Amino acid sequence: MSTSAHIIDITSENFMTEVMEASQTTLIVLDFWATWCGPCQSLMPVISKLVDEYNGSFRLAKVNIDEQQELAGQFAVRSVPTVKFIKQGQVVDEFNGALPEGEIRKFLDRYIEKASDKLLDAALAQYEAGEKLPAIEAIQEISQQDPNNPRIALVYADLMIRETRYDLAQEVLQSLPYETRQTEQVAAMLAKIEFAANAADLPGEEDLLKTITDNPKASKARHQLSTLYTMQGNYDKALEQLLEIVKRDRAYEDDAGRKAMLKLFDMLGDNALVHQFRRKMMAALY
Repeated sequence: MSTSAHIIDITSENFMTEVMEASQTTLIVLDFWATWCGPCQSLMPVISKLVDEYNGSFRLAKVNIDEQQELAGQFAVRSVPTVKFIKQGQVVDEFNGALPEGEIRKFLDRYIEKASDKLLDAALAQYEAGEKLPAIEAIQEISQQDPNNPRIALVYADLMIRETRYDLAQEVLQSLPYETRQTEQVAAMLAKIEFAANAADLPGEEDLLKTITDNPKASKARHQLSTLYTMQGNYDKALEQLLEIVKRDRAYEDDAGRKAMLKLFDMLGDNALVHQFRRKMMAALY
């Protein structure tokens, strides 16, 4: 167990000072526990480890419910462990049970700006100001200093996409933890990489349009044109071409029109076009 100065036992006597007042400047993690509670005994070392790692960015305030029944009642604690996050005198989040370290990090990172985030923002500003190589080198160094901050890898992958270094961007994204790889943000970035890879050596827009005019069932030309439009940012035109493939030729490359629409939906995220064309796709399918 850590002997950190950022871990304190809470009683009714020191509650106002060590929790409510302290929370005005520091995130307080209020852990309600009991000596007879097995999950409490497994959770506390995990939070204590994070206290040391975050080096004062939050404080762990421990409440033994058997000794501090009034405080447990005040916070409506019905089972242990119960953990509440206090910021500026208010409960801003909470969880019950013994969560794994990765899940607890997610709670903490919602309310704590890490030092690496400040350095990352400075490097991004440097990149946007045109100092691209020094900024990219700075981000690589920040990643080495704080390998547990997934935002650094996401920013780096995004910059590699902007620099058209797609293989490196994909490598970074694929190396992320499983849970991070399942997020909408990563799905959108991977879709963008795939579209960019497919855009290499495409015929010109005029040639593709002529092919489609001569043969409206030219699915390959429509697929290529949709990729071209996607890279130009003309997402409505891209989706229109893919929708035509869905309507006319479901057998084209194992339903490639529908699959490409889904990837473009991933890339666009919560966008009005997604809702509009998802309805159109479903109508065409069913």
